[in-house]
Amino acid sequence: MIYLDTSALIKRYIWESGSEQIRGMFREEAFIATSKIAYAEVYAAFTRRRREGDLTPIQYSRICRLFEHEWPAYLIVEVHDEILHLSRDLIKKYPLRGFDALHLASAKSIRQHLKIAITFGCADQRLLEAAKAERFKLLAI
Repeated sequence: MIYLDTSALIKRYIWESGSEQIRGMFREEAFIATSKIAYAEVYAAFTRRRREGDLTPIQYSRICRLFEHEWPAYLIVEVHDEILHLSRDLIKKYPLRGFDALHLASAKSIRQHLKIAITFGCADQRLLEAAKAERFKLLAI
């Protein structure tokens, strides 16, 4: 299973460095997990790109429709007390931002509950270092 934080998931929809790698995973039909917070983060990124002129209104509408279509296929990790407590503990151990800690806590929760190997994908170096210290296989994008 592959866990993608928002910085990695966005590359599925908007072409940027690392997009080919992410899109290849989708062509291979890899099972993708992410946190529920990614929903709002992805829309914030799409809308910012539209406001800044990087996306036309037509492109924006198209990627929003694709994202909405694909969202139900992801394994979505709910943000509940266990995730909040895990994220708190991760913040105490590593120099993480709040949502980054929630993503890493979500991946840890999946691994603990399903007892399966998780590859953690993101584009943030600090988050990758924390994921490595937590013994995840890394997908650096």
